[in-house]
Amino acid sequence: MLAPMRRTAVTSSFISLFAIGACFWAGCSLITGADGLVIEDESAGGGGSGGKSTTSGTPTGSTGSAGSTVTTGAGGTSTGPTGSGGTGSGNPTCNPPCGANQYCETSTLTCQCSPGFISQNGNCAPVPPGDPSTRTVDEVCQKWSQGHIVTTPDPLDASGQDCDAGTLKQGAINDTLTRINMFRWLAGLGPTNDNPTMNAGAQLCANLEAWWDFSSGVSPHSPPSSAKCYTAEGASFAGMSNIAWGSQNPAQAIDQFMEDWGNETTMGHRRWIVNPPLSDVGIGYWRTGGQYGDAECLRVFGGGGSGPNPTFVGVPNQGYVPLEVAQWTWTFHSNVGGVPNAQISVLRVDDNAPLTVKVIKLNQGYGQDSISWEPQGFQVEAGKTYRVTVSGLSGGDIVYDVKPVTCN
Repeated sequence: MLAPMRRTAVTSSFISLFAIGACFWAGCSLITGADGLVIEDESAGGGGSGGKSTTSGTPTGSTGSAGSTVTTGAGGTSTGPTGSGGTGSGNPTCNPPCGANQYCETSTLTCQCSPGFISQNGNCAPVPPGDPSTRTVDEVCQKWSQGHIVTTPDPLDASGQDCDAGTLKQGAINDTLTRINMFRWLAGLGPTNDNPTMNAGAQLCANLEAWWDFSSGVSPHSPPSSAKCYTAEGASFAGMSNIAWGSQNPAQAIDQFMEDWGNETTMGHRRWIVNPPLSDVGIGYWRTGGQYGDAECLRVFGGGGSGPNPTFVGVPNQGYVPLEVAQWTWTFHSNVGGVPNAQISVLRVDDNAPLTVKVIKLNQGYGQDSISWEPQGFQVEAGKTYRVTVSGLSGGDIVYDVKPVTCN
């Protein structure tokens, strides 16, 4: 495998992507290449989008109870108590233990606020996301740049034995949370945090999935006991997580979940990550082994978060948004009635031109109700304003402007 290097573009191998769950294995398989991965030191900005392989797990309700699978990155969360970040012996612990929304900084053995949280009156409080429509270009591009910094390109502590799941370094956990919370901030949502117990289960899942036999015809969310590096806990987490292969870094998989290329009938990975009440997640990643060289499990089904719950979530978001996000499939998420069968119209405000889009009705049950669409006959450009009208909703039309910008 290619070892990530600081400030070096790394091209990953081809990734196998298939969507499961709502696709029920029908017409959801494809192979795609991964984009370049840019790893930067902590003082640098920028970063590229990662590979494009994902699969979504089977939902069982509005907050979901089955996993999602992504070949170059995957996500997943679950409910559980908020705890200090980090897992396993690879991360020294603070004494006394860290409190809610904190992690133990390994170099100083002091408790610090987790990414997305700030110190406030002796506690770690979530950073308010504010209204996406009121942000400046500089604010959006700074957040995008900071969210793509990878501080820990060598994320795993493990013996190297095939079935030693090991632990993720605290820096890798923080990088992943920073990436998740950057995308949630863009959407106007509050941050999530990791949970040590969930991290441990997700780590076993990642070790198992890194060796997955793609020729088996079995869902990676339901691994048999004969699977290499099988554990009952790892298999259980496979049924509750997004799963990715070939991301080369745990934070990088989050971009693949958000782009969700190849899952046009569900967009399930994205929908879990921008689910407003998302609570603590479990982060697992294992490197080497198997067809694609690594795997990630991200447990994402928790619905007990108490952050902002806006009327709707758009990806790309209203207001200024990085062009990369605006060039993905567009989605609209809301709990108002009528979303699955809504009508979508897009107007380019700059020349008052109505634009043709292909509306895709999604399978529901992945977080909020959602609908998606793709441009037909035009390309989304930076510096333009695109006015989206979502009609057929029980509460009346929702109209918002999307303003793509180029972030250097």
